[in-house]
Amino acid sequence: MARVKISEYRAKKLILGNAYRGLELQGGVKLPGRLTGQWVAKVDQGVKKRFKQGLVAIGSRSKLVAALNSWKKKGFSRFIVEPFVPHKENEEQYLSLERVREGIRVLHAHNGGIDVEAHPEAVKVFVVREPADVKKLVHATKIPESFLSHLLETFNANFFAFLEVNPLVVRKNEAYLLDAAALVDSAGAFFTRVWSESDIVETKSRHPAEERVKALDATTPASLKLSVLNKNGGIFFLLSAGGGSIVIADHAELTGAGKLIGNYGEYSGGPTREETYLYAKEVIGLLLHSKAKRKALVIAGPVANFTDVKKTFLGIIDALSEKVVELRKNKVKVFVRRGGPNEAAGLGLMREFLKREKLLGAVYGSDAVITRAIDEAIPTVC
Repeated sequence: MARVKISEYRAKKLILGNAYRGLELQGGVKLPGRLTGQWVAKVDQGVKKRFKQGLVAIGSRSKLVAALNSWKKKGFSRFIVEPFVPHKENEEQYLSLERVREGIRVLHAHNGGIDVEAHPEAVKVFVVREPADVKKLVHATKIPESFLSHLLETFNANFFAFLEVNPLVVRKNEAYLLDAAALVDSAGAFFTRVWSESDIVETKSRHPAEERVKALDATTPASLKLSVLNKNGGIFFLLSAGGGSIVIADHAELTGAGKLIGNYGEYSGGPTREETYLYAKEVIGLLLHSKAKRKALVIAGPVANFTDVKKTFLGIIDALSEKVVELRKNKVKVFVRRGGPNEAAGLGLMREFLKREKLLGAVYGSDAVITRAIDEAIPTVC
């Protein structure tokens, strides 16, 4: 199954249990008033090299609030706040565990921290196959056996696929996980109650339009997907059917127009007129907010098995109708290629609407190749 990232908060909670004093913040950035002394705040969305990207803050409550608000304005929505552990740079170690065919591969370096990758020769490799291997690992790393044994037990019991702790600070019999990144086997969600789908994190902040489509997708048996690729792109897609969507988008990339593509996604699985309208509304909104000088909308897909072309095209026409004046002002042209149930009626309605509103680029049915619409759209925006 797939390896997916879980939040740092959940990973540490699984490892440390009630001893962990960290706080998880989602959406809002309100901190409890009891925070005194030095604390650490971080974006907790699976982002790599957070310290170098300015996504880590250390200080008092007021400093953390300022940082959290700043990150929220950038689109991040998930954060972790935990007590700061004062330490010296030479105390920082590196430790990672990964499930491999031979057992659990362990990487360790006595010199960890943000520049550990600059010294690959300092990283030692071990494989834990049986309990006796833990003793060897303790001897080589000088990490407390109680901690390593518990870490390996937690790793196995909670369907971890990978765990990286960097830096790890060890003081006598105590180990402090200052930063942790974890991947779990997605199949584990069916067998464990200690982590769930809600603990899986996004590696990037979502565009508000993506969030709205995700929420809409959760309410319907149809499939509605949207990814914003270039907010200032010139070509925006209303694509249907997953396989056909890939063919059309790949064709645009192969013809050298990849940088012009503003979004990717699909509407498929028989969405209603209302659902298609709501989806199309988001894509049209992205198109109109783009700063590109020339823009085109491509409505395309293969020959559908059961998605009603007329019904979904009526939804798209509803969305286009609301923005006709702005679309004309932006000199947007619409290019269509689609087939399936009620194809002739749907294409006829779309052609009539686009011609009447002076938005017509071209309209094709199943007698044209699937890439015809994108081939005609590209020259209009280049």
